[in-house]
Amino acid sequence: MKFLKLSSRLCFLLSIISLILSIICYISYKTDISYLRSIILANISTDNSPGIFESINHWVYQNQGFKKNPDYFLFKSLGPTPIQVLRKGGDCTDKSILLMDMLESIGLDSTLVVLYGADGRTPTHTVVEVRDGQFNAVADPVYDLVFPNPRGGYYGVKDLRDNPGLLLNRLDNLLQLRGSSNKIALYSRLNDSYLFASPINWNKSILLQLASKVLAIVDIDARDIRRPHFLEDPKLLVSVSLLCISLIFLIFAFIFRKWADSSSDLYAQIVP
Repeated sequence: MKFLKLSSRLCFLLSIISLILSIICYISYKTDISYLRSIILANISTDNSPGIFESINHWVYQNQGFKKNPDYFLFKSLGPTPIQVLRKGGDCTDKSILLMDMLESIGLDSTLVVLYGADGRTPTHTVVEVRDGQFNAVADPVYDLVFPNPRGGYYGVKDLRDNPGLLLNRLDNLLQLRGSSNKIALYSRLNDSYLFASPINWNKSILLQLASKVLAIVDIDARDIRRPHFLEDPKLLVSVSLLCISLIFLIFAFIFRKWADSSSDLYAQIVP
């Protein structure tokens, strides 16, 4: 009984500690979002809505370099925070996460989208798709690339996936406008196409493949499902993980307490 009561108290204590750490990480995440919003307000005009995302994409493209950011939050596997990318630059994934959080700071929803090579399985490039209500638009912060629709608005991932010519025509136009010395000339048209573009790599595991087939049965295209936002920002991911750990410890604390009480009642019945 004493062991069960001690275990219950320990689990409760660990639950409280995990919750406090989760809150600290979440506050730090929200502080970063507020800082990114201040960057937008200070450097980017917010008057051209809904094209504001294009201006932010252009700013991220110009900010710092394109090498993989060496920094990370807590663990190397978590990668850099958007603020670290803001200060030192980063590759396509790093800059896309920064762009996504900057959009988040002004209330624009978005998701990371991964492009795949000709085999449809090898990840080659990462971009962002703005998803603000019925408004979908692709933004590539590594090549300063968006896809205006001549009839108004912009093209989204589904448009580019269904019509590969949209990418090729846009690249040709920008190459003519910017010249061969611009980074757009280095775009890999074969490997970085949108033919297999998807926010989630459904071929990564058998379980994901099964899930995509189940979604297809109910007439849902798995390639259109957005990635959970908390997976992209290291601080938000740690905050959510710690919250889950806190709940698990709390459940075990409750279970151990119930077992201790049951054991105590049983002992009272046996021993007069």
